[in-house]
Amino acid sequence: MIVTTLEHLGKQIAMNARFERAIEFLRREGWRGQPDGKIEIDGEQVYALAQSYETKRVTDQVDFEGHYQYIDIQQVIEGQEIIYWTNAAPMIRTIPYDPAKDIWFSTAPVNDATRIVLSRNCLAVFFPEDAHATRLAVDQPSPIKKVIIKVAVA
Repeated sequence: MIVTTLEHLGKQIAMNARFERAIEFLRREGWRGQPDGKIEIDGEQVYALAQSYETKRVTDQVDFEGHYQYIDIQQVIEGQEIIYWTNAAPMIRTIPYDPAKDIWFSTAPVNDATRIVLSRNCLAVFFPEDAHATRLAVDQPSPIKKVIIKVAVA
């Protein structure tokens, strides 16, 4: 997992063609203002998901998710949210892996995870070894806009 800003991301990860396309897409910013949904970048190798939603209150247990086929680059555009991170390996899957959606879910206590606050223009990178719980309110539930870049692992 990496938590950073777009300005520093290129220096912090080993660059490859897919990451370069993802970072260039974020830098162009032509995607801002587009409706929620999938945005084409490089076929199924690199694509974006624009999202708008209301964050929800943190409880003692939260729903984590993980992916095997894609790395997530999550950037907050407006608002802020809490994301909890933990190692995916020991987690018991409460909803098994769905290969068509590349996602699995697990419920776990927040005190077993690392709390991250992502604010406007900050981003986090989640690898297949990472589990993350998103959509959580910092104080009160509030609206948020973000973009998630999906970068194929292989």
